[in-house]
Amino acid sequence: MTNYKSSFYIALLVAFIDNMGIGLVFPIFSSMLFDHSFSLVPLETSSHMRGIWLGFLLSLMPLAQFFSAPIWGAISDNKGRKKPLQTSLIIALLGYVIAFFGVLLSSIFFLLASRAIIGFASGNMSIVQASIADLSSQEQKAKNFSLYAMALGAGFALSPFIGGSLSSFGYSYPFLFAGLIVAVNLLFVFFFFKETHHSTFKRKLSFVMGISQLKKAFHLKGLRVIFLCSFLDMFAWSYFFEFIPVYLITRFHFSPMDLGLFFGAAGGYYALSAGLLIRPFINRFKPEILFLVGMFLAALVILTMPFLRSAGWLFFVMFFVCFFTSFVMPTATTLVSNKASAEVQGEALGIFTSVNAAALILSPLFSGSVVGAYPTLPMWVGGSIKLLSASIGIVVFRKSFLFCKK
Repeated sequence: MTNYKSSFYIALLVAFIDNMGIGLVFPIFSSMLFDHSFSLVPLETSSHMRGIWLGFLLSLMPLAQFFSAPIWGAISDNKGRKKPLQTSLIIALLGYVIAFFGVLLSSIFFLLASRAIIGFASGNMSIVQASIADLSSQEQKAKNFSLYAMALGAGFALSPFIGGSLSSFGYSYPFLFAGLIVAVNLLFVFFFFKETHHSTFKRKLSFVMGISQLKKAFHLKGLRVIFLCSFLDMFAWSYFFEFIPVYLITRFHFSPMDLGLFFGAAGGYYALSAGLLIRPFINRFKPEILFLVGMFLAALVILTMPFLRSAGWLFFVMFFVCFFTSFVMPTATTLVSNKASAEVQGEALGIFTSVNAAALILSPLFSGSVVGAYPTLPMWVGGSIKLLSASIGIVVFRKSFLFCKK
């Protein structure tokens, strides 16, 4: 890997920037839509309708990513990694340019188009993962993919703070910033990224790859319950995390900068927990236990949040929400991998990714209107669905709770 270190770190930088694009908008879109001094939608637009628009804005990116990720991966198998990676970054840059002008023109339709374009480009995570796999020996793979996870976490931790801070100068500035760093990343890929995949082969491309994978989720014996629990948990987390700004704005009058600090703190809590604090537990307990107990305890903490009287308590309680949530994804991935045979590892993990992407799509798409009218719903619905998911899993995996990890 020595001669390809630049390619490895540039791949991590792409992952970092893509996740920044996801988190950047959390403190912005809610503020733009519920700030009556900003004319993104007509002044007489109801909270109900503003919530619907928010749902569309949040769901378009994962929807486009759901369809594009398997396509980008197949293209990179056919053509190599570098050229598709460059193309995806050019498309992302175009998306941020459209978003910038969408804010200047106060056009929600420009913003919707930009989210679809950026989401399509962010399917390049399949290229990034493939590049890291190309550059990793079997012994290095776990370490290198942990660095990939850290890059994702760091991007999400920083981006809400950056988005909230820059939006104090104007809502267009976060998108200008994002476009600039994508442009810099494109230059890095062009000049310093070395091709990592030379033995190309032809693979059939299809826009329905994600749907095909999702349909298989309920036909793999031993994995259906894990997929169901993971889907419900991801839906609950998306509902809670993407719509909590509406509650923070209406209940505690959070500004975009306040929202940026809140999401930045949450991202930091999660990164610290996933990277360090959960390690002693992972070494001691079975993944089934941590997967379900993490969901269960996170649900209980979320359900206490509507009763908190001050914003300070919210920051404190979010640490525990993020700590317990940090158990869920790594242990769910471990369970899928352990229960799938060696012949279907890639297929099973690909389906797992599609299941989670589907949850991220459905949550904002069908929930925005209700949250606009009832701002506490992110906590009630998010916590309740997490509790339901944990309960289903506990019934199925109850025997695993008798012993600690082997």
